[in-house]
Amino acid sequence: MNTNNSESWLKTLEKLGVDTTKLTFKELMPFKDVDRYLNEPVANGTKEWKYLIKSFRLLTVFSLATIYEDKFMSLSNCWSELNELFVNREMFDDEVFVQSWVFCDFPLNNAKETVLDYFEKFICEAGLKEEYTSFIHSMRTSRLGLYQEILSSKKTIKFKELFTNKIIKVENTIPVFEKGEIFLTRLVKIGGKIYSFGDPKCWPKEYKLQLENMVKDKLFYFNGASVEAKYKQHMKYAGPYWMSCVVADEECPILQPDRYLDYLE
Repeated sequence: MNTNNSESWLKTLEKLGVDTTKLTFKELMPFKDVDRYLNEPVANGTKEWKYLIKSFRLLTVFSLATIYEDKFMSLSNCWSELNELFVNREMFDDEVFVQSWVFCDFPLNNAKETVLDYFEKFICEAGLKEEYTSFIHSMRTSRLGLYQEILSSKKTIKFKELFTNKIIKVENTIPVFEKGEIFLTRLVKIGGKIYSFGDPKCWPKEYKLQLENMVKDKLFYFNGASVEAKYKQHMKYAGPYWMSCVVADEECPILQPDRYLDYLE
């Protein structure tokens, strides 16, 4: 898709499959700045990071168009609740923590198709498969995880993932953190480099045992031949649970790890 500045935002929406004649003015307003959003420069970062962010912006516009079109009731149910509970909170203002789970992890149906899968079909039909294949693969293979910092420098951070014990070296894009701190974040590998995607949610190292017990107590929600396998399923599908856990608000309920199943009803 050509997203140059000369293209009107209405034409961009139409290319994304939105019938703009059926939307009210109020429904159209959130899309008014779509061209600006898609083409706004990414100020800092490597070329891989800039590619990741700009590609995610297109996925976001596609996803919001899909939501506004009510193409999937499950997606509408999911977005309605998570948008109300989390999207407008300051701690989620990175515009990717909540959104990446909804767009890339939430299974729309029993076949476990995601918005990302439909985005891929759209990209192929638009003749842009080569340009976005790397991005789609990177997001599809990513998930939330719990990672403890074990070694860091100005350029990189070395993490050890809880439960899998996997050692991962990521680009240091996190300005401030403590030694041994535990991160709840999505790691995305793009162009041979690994990034923490969005603002991580963190706990001091003293919380490690408590976090491990939290996860162990919830693993019965998921299938798997081992604790590690269940943990991976938990981190892939329990996004709403983790969002509710990190919100320090008594009025926000703790959502169960299998909350996503309720959206399918």
